[in-house]
Amino acid sequence: MSARRSSVIAADVEPTEPTRSVDQTHVVNRSTEMQLMHEDLARAHAAQRLEEAVRRERAHRLVAAHRAHRRAEQAASRARRLLASVAALD
Repeated sequence: MSARRSSVIAADVEPTEPTRSVDQTHVVNRSTEMQLMHEDLARAHAAQRLEEAVRRERAHRLVAAHRAHRRAEQAASRARRLLASVAALD
């Protein structure tokens, strides 16, 4: 009778996914950890590239501002010289 009882119990249980061993679970966890590490590394690289681009753009704007300032100073100097030469003619 116990043999029949065990077969009834086994028949009543629905088949499920095969259980993973500890080693397989460890491999899955390590694989997930590696994937997350790669994502973090990619995110860090993207942030670093963005920061470098922002720094380059800021430096470019600073150089352009210095250039504009120098040109304005030169134009003002030319205007003063021209005004002085006109005043000297009068």
